[in-house]
Amino acid sequence: YHTFVEAFDLMQVNKAQEEIDRAIQVYNQILGTSGHKKAIVPHATYSVSDKLFGLIRSLNQMDVTTSIHHQETDAENEFISTRTGLLVNFFQGFGLDLDQYIPTNLLASSVPVKYMSFDQKTLLVHNTMSTPSDIERIEAWNKNVYWVTCPNANLFIENRLPHYQYWLDKGSKLCLGTDSLASNWQLSILEEMKTIQKYQSYVPFNELIKWATINGAVSLGFDKDLGSIEPGKTPGLVHIDHFDFNEFTFSSNSRSYRII
Repeated sequence: YHTFVEAFDLMQVNKAQEEIDRAIQVYNQILGTSGHKKAIVPHATYSVSDKLFGLIRSLNQMDVTTSIHHQETDAENEFISTRTGLLVNFFQGFGLDLDQYIPTNLLASSVPVKYMSFDQKTLLVHNTMSTPSDIERIEAWNKNVYWVTCPNANLFIENRLPHYQYWLDKGSKLCLGTDSLASNWQLSILEEMKTIQKYQSYVPFNELIKWATINGAVSLGFDKDLGSIEPGKTPGLVHIDHFDFNEFTFSSNSRSYRII
């Protein structure tokens, strides 16, 4: 396992130290042995204050992968840029004061560039609203970025998918995720692949397989053992039924079964 302990203070600078102390308490209770990994990470571009970003960086976790939720909705870009929109209503619903947050007049893609490490493996999760210019900005900043897409969660939350051609055009490193049962109908990488083939069928099958296997293994530092079938590795093997070998496509009836 790689466990991400997400820290967030909802832009309340006076809560930053309390939140990092809580995250450290959780972190210390997680086993970090027998190949397991762990890291304290910022939750999202809109939920972590400048001070909390600094406290997370001061932990100096450069040897493990970090992550952040990124450009999941239009409201996120609007909040980061102008401190307006639906996320303001979200914060006000909790009775939170946003006076301490100064808008940047930039999109959410500016946040990891400003506050996170340029040479650390970083997962950007969701990216539903990311544009080619956002991708260029991020990849110019950090060559170790992995773009994690959770298509069924995106459909569940905002009924929208990223435009994957943007990343294909740039040769970016994508990985597949599921988010959680709070925002998905199931936790199945196969179902995520089927959704991409259904709505954005131009994605090459060999790329889709990489997103589901080796790219995730590399991003988490597990690729010495997992992610591909090679001598010396010990990956799990999965059988998928109802697969069209002529078109290399799944059907709605395709199911996966763990073999090894």
